[in-house]
Amino acid sequence: MASDNLNFGEYIEFSVSKRFGIIKLNRIHRANALTIDMVKSLKNAIQHCQDNEKVRGLILTGNGTTFTTGLDMDSINGSDQAAVIKYEKMAADIAELIFNGKPTICAVNGRTMGDGVAYSLCSDYRIAIKESFFMMPEIKSGIFPGAGTIVLMTRIIGIPWTKRILMFAEKIPAEKALEIGLIDQIVDNREDLMEETMKKARFLFTKNQPALNLIKLCSNHLLDKSYNEAYTLEKEALMGWAEEKDKFQFVKNFRKRLINS
Repeated sequence: MASDNLNFGEYIEFSVSKRFGIIKLNRIHRANALTIDMVKSLKNAIQHCQDNEKVRGLILTGNGTTFTTGLDMDSINGSDQAAVIKYEKMAADIAELIFNGKPTICAVNGRTMGDGVAYSLCSDYRIAIKESFFMMPEIKSGIFPGAGTIVLMTRIIGIPWTKRILMFAEKIPAEKALEIGLIDQIVDNREDLMEETMKKARFLFTKNQPALNLIKLCSNHLLDKSYNEAYTLEKEALMGWAEEKDKFQFVKNFRKRLINS
């Protein structure tokens, strides 16, 4: 699928392979730290993938030795509440798009901090090189970590590890991240990282897309519901997948219902 004419800003590289949108953070001179404009561009790239029916999933990664260090504190005046709120709102929007959208693989190419951890948590599969580490330093600056980080982190790795990471800004190396479930796989280097990531993308590419999206939606949204309510919704997903002629439209409608319930 051609994407030569798509431009998502100076610091976002975008391409398509195996019908997966590949989004690379490319602000290497600042460790891929995020500015308001960069987050806006990232959101636009992710939204494009969600809206384009030819794109079946996303890959999030970065160039250089860092996935992202999160918000570039030098790019925003901390006393400018309007700017801070604008940034946090877009960061939360990105997390929501990933969590509720198409299958997403996060290819962690190095250190990952702040919003980088949040975006990896929202992804469906996380592969990291062995020299990666994960850290949430927000508490050191008196910042509350939002964007769904606490909700997802407690579900994925439990309350004790969430407190260690968020309250004590503990640095988590790749091996420990794998042990506690923060990531799913470790590879030796960045070349292996993209090779393994594309293997996962190729697997997903060949599978029934409505079924994959329904599995993701049910997995992400049924945990906090009662058994009877969750089972009813799962049966509804099964019947819609089996009987609806326009299965993609059914997925869209089912997604809206889950998000709004």
